Amino acid sequence: MKKVYKIKSELFNQVSTYTVDENLNKLKGKVLAPKKLEEANKLLRKLKTPLPK
Repeated sequence: MKKVYKIKSELFNQVSTYTVDENLNKLKGKVLAPKKLEEANKLLRKLKTPLPK
C-alpha cells in the first residue's frame, strides 16, 4: 500500500508530491549490510591467491 502526500511550498509556490511505500517501512531497523560484509570477509580470508592490485 502506498501513501501519497502533497505539500505546497509557500516560498516557491510549488506543490511537491511524496509517495511512501509501506513495504519499505518494514525494512526499518533491519541490518543486512554488516552481515553480508562479514560473510564476504570470511570468504576473502579463504582465498589462497592474493587479489590483483
